Amino acid sequence: MGRKDTAAVVCEICGDKSYGRHYGVWACDGCSCFFKRSVRKNIIYTCIAGNWRCVVDKGRRNWCPACRLAKCTKLNMNRLAVQNERGPRKLRCITIPRINNLNSFKYDMIFSKAVSLTGKCILLNFMISEQRREVVEENCQIIFALLLLLNGDQTTIRRFTSNENVPSGVSCDPEQLRLLVCIILSQSKSNLLKFAVPLEGFYKFCLIRYTSQNDAPLGSPVCLISTIDWLYENGPWYLNSLLRNSTEGLINEVFSAEKF
Repeated sequence: MGRKDTAAVVCEICGDKSYGRHYGVWACDGCSCFFKRSVRKNIIYTCIAGNWRCVVDKGRRNWCPACRLAKCTKLNMNRLAVQNERGPRKLRCITIPRINNLNSFKYDMIFSKAVSLTGKCILLNFMISEQRREVVEENCQIIFALLLLLNGDQTTIRRFTSNENVPSGVSCDPEQLRLLVCIILSQSKSNLLKFAVPLEGFYKFCLIRYTSQNDAPLGSPVCLISTIDWLYENGPWYLNSLLRNSTEGLINEVFSAEKF
């Protein structure tokens, strides 16, 4: 038997028809499945527009998964109720506090992406988990700052530096970002990365060559390299006050999901 439209209410996420409550809110099947998939796979999204204000409605709910997930969380969808396997449902009685500050959730996601990018860097491939974590803890803050600049969040960066000449209009594609992380880590003061110091010039060369050989409208390698120099000159960066959750907790989540 099909569902009757008379039994439907409006999905709190996108405005489509909802026939029941999912994870604590009235949600359509599409939004509930999207939320479940995102939580189970611990997917880290980035806003396609960079301002975390994308419209999430019936026609545009698939445009920006980052803003869609942020709206799910803001409306108090219960992450703990997402179960990988069927079993006792004791978690139904747990109450999750509503997130009123969407920005803090946004920064948690960006920080988690910084942790993931650092942990996946090719320079860490031979390291055991404990060494990899040490490198991440020592270097993820500067990569977090880089991601904020790439998201056009110069206003936030200005809160943490006395230098008013904050780089603007910085952009790159995924391959350029991967190389930028390699450049950052090759300049790191970490004892575990001393071997990478001679590789800084090599990764800069790779960045320039990749950009020159790619026809897509990418960020200028000179601009990107100067941005890295600016971040090091104006560091160290301590951006923990932006986060809703602790850095240790966010790092634990990423390491568990990525199986580093």
